[in-house]
Amino acid sequence: MRSNLLKMMWVSMLGSVACAGDGSGDAPGDGSDDGSSGGGTTMAEQGTAGDDGAGTLDPPDPTIADGSSGGMAGDDTGAPVELQCADYCSTYMEACADFGAYANEQDCMDNCAQWPIGDVADTAGDSLGCRLYHVTVASTTEPDLHCPHAAPNGGGVCAEADAPSCADYCDAYLQHCTGDLGAYADLDDCMAQCEPWYQGTTADTAGNTVGCRTYHGGAPATGDPQLHCPHAGPGGGGVCAFE
Repeated sequence: MRSNLLKMMWVSMLGSVACAGDGSGDAPGDGSDDGSSGGGTTMAEQGTAGDDGAGTLDPPDPTIADGSSGGMAGDDTGAPVELQCADYCSTYMEACADFGAYANEQDCMDNCAQWPIGDVADTAGDSLGCRLYHVTVASTTEPDLHCPHAAPNGGGVCAEADAPSCADYCDAYLQHCTGDLGAYADLDDCMAQCEPWYQGTTADTAGNTVGCRTYHGGAPATGDPQLHCPHAGPGGGGVCAFE
């Protein structure tokens, strides 16, 4: 019921059109990212304004009965509907099965548990709300566009601009974790393995995130590589791993 309500809210807004111009520039129609619909009619002319002037369709109003929001949408009785990992994962495993972001549904649930909840109105930024929005759209149209946005790394859309990067992680790790402590063949191997991971934040010292591995592969690995390089490696050494 909850996932169906969210799907109806988003899909009724989109109709047969995906969230054109959601930051990737892959809008339906003529492929432009100027906010046009591809048929000579702007979003404004259609009565649907972009939330950033770039053609992103505004999601439905997330306000609930008491006027608050924060990860909830109201159903037709005014009762709040929470954004939940179970809804995201069940939709992702069906709509985005060909994209292989998760080994299984439990892997999806473990990843999802690390994300900020966000809001049902999110269409960008690091949150469950953003990923649930994009995976819901992917279940009806353009999965090639939206499934990457719904993945752990956010596909450049459901992610923060200042999130830890694989480039910084790999630079630190390869500098400090050498010889028998090294887990990668070279920089390309490190970047390829890191790319699908959830970025997390620069404050992470635990959790299955790029941020956690960057921390342990940096200064701590300089002082005690035997201890910290396993934490910084792809397996996380029991520290940069799911709880």
